[in-house]
Amino acid sequence: MKEELIISNIQFLYNSELGKNNWWRYLLTIMATWGVQIVLSIILGIIIAIVFIMQNGTSITDLENIIYDPFVLLPLTLVGFAASFFVLYLCMRFIHHRKFISFVTTKSKINWFRILKGAGVWLFILGIVTIISFLIDPKGYQFTFNPNTFGILLIISLITFPIQASFEELFFRGYLMQAFGLLSKKPIIPLLSTSIIFGLVHVMNGSNMTISGFPVIEAAIIGLMLGIITLGEDSIETATGIHIINNLYAALIVSAQGSVLGDVPSVFTAPYDPYSSILWTIIFSVIAIIVIFWGKKDKLLNIFRWKDTANRDIY
Repeated sequence: MKEELIISNIQFLYNSELGKNNWWRYLLTIMATWGVQIVLSIILGIIIAIVFIMQNGTSITDLENIIYDPFVLLPLTLVGFAASFFVLYLCMRFIHHRKFISFVTTKSKINWFRILKGAGVWLFILGIVTIISFLIDPKGYQFTFNPNTFGILLIISLITFPIQASFEELFFRGYLMQAFGLLSKKPIIPLLSTSIIFGLVHVMNGSNMTISGFPVIEAAIIGLMLGIITLGEDSIETATGIHIINNLYAALIVSAQGSVLGDVPSVFTAPYDPYSSILWTIIFSVIAIIVIFWGKKDKLLNIFRWKDTANRDIY
């Protein structure tokens, strides 16, 4: 009879065994966490539409321009994700009866240095590649810095993206990855499952349905990298730092034409080439993993290794 397999050395996935884990608790938490964001978006969207129509008439085109204005869209994003973050916390505490920290790390407190490390590594990689890309094709970059609006964009972004990115890491690499860890004894299954789902929820990041498939692939690649880092470090801290700085960089330093953020007044704007973007995303991710796990090969191998009840390593 084949021996039962158990997860090897990845304590972060073992955290899922804490608290109460009935299937309906996960269903209720997911519905409440994302439902509050959807409901708030609809309510706020209706309010904005009513106010706009009362003041300016009934032009649908003008109304769409208002809704997708980054200085309207970003505050709406902030409200939605802040509400989801709060509801997720309540669900963790009162539905799953677990401590918040157990979805973040296996330690007793958050390691803020890891968050800064992740942000620093990713910022360095993005900066170097941007400089190289600019030197190769300077005409591909448009200088769109607007001193009259950049300060406002900076303040809104510094509030919005840390909350938004932290929530997504907490939900996908924390809550959801541990949930899949209950279903499969192999770490690779939670890793791939959450990466695919993370990619799918970014389907609206494209400017149209034809191009929306590319952001899904890019997000899935990013999710795979963040998942590997999470499992390798037994925490979401470094992944959170990477996620935060990635979104800040895309909003403040180099934004892509036709991005989900709209015509954001970043320092530079570059055309979006889906094929090269996917290639660069793979390169970024591989470099980040190499840098973060330099000299720590065993931590990476744990993701693809598990043990049987006789404590034998299996690959």
